[in-house]
Amino acid sequence: MGTGGSKCGSRTSSWENQGDGVFRDHTPSPELLQSGMNLQICFVNDSGSDKDSDADDSKTETSLDTPLSPMSKQSSSYSDRDTTEEESESLDDMDFLTRQKKLQAEAKMALAMAKPMAKMQVEVEKQNRKKSPVADLLPHMPHISECLMKRSLKPTDLRDMTIGQLQVIVNDLHSQIESLNEELVQLLLIRDELHTEQDAMLVDIEDLTSHVIQNHRREA
Repeated sequence: MGTGGSKCGSRTSSWENQGDGVFRDHTPSPELLQSGMNLQICFVNDSGSDKDSDADDSKTETSLDTPLSPMSKQSSSYSDRDTTEEESESLDDMDFLTRQKKLQAEAKMALAMAKPMAKMQVEVEKQNRKKSPVADLLPHMPHISECLMKRSLKPTDLRDMTIGQLQVIVNDLHSQIESLNEELVQLLLIRDELHTEQDAMLVDIEDLTSHVIQNHRREA
């Protein structure tokens, strides 16, 4: 250990005595220069590869964190729109079926009640019809007024009547004819309106039925 320290001390003192000239005259060998350059190149390559790996990692993280593109959003919106349209079409089909059943039920009910309602209306009109003035003019002949009301007057009922009484009956019959004509016109107008409503309802039923049949064929 003492010998090594003396050697090192002598070397140090010799270097110090030589001064800066030693360092100026001393030049590194080509092998050392080449090895240093190789080390620098390896270091640069390692640092570059590290940077590339960091950049790839950052790109991967960026791609994971990046939100959906407009095309993906548009496709999702299209799928949602298709679902909504399918639901609305199914609701429309249910509405058509419900309306069809409702119209059919209303038509059946109206047709079933038409005949009894007509009979009731005729009876009410008979009861509300004004009494023939013949009963007031011929109080002693009540059967004549009843026959006129029932339109069952016979020739034998007229044999014992005077010309004045017959003229009263004729005038009453003319007034009844006029009132019946007016009533007939009103009933015909009502009939036309009912026919129009019936035709419209039948057209609606046919349209709804054809629409439902087409939908069932598409589903099948």
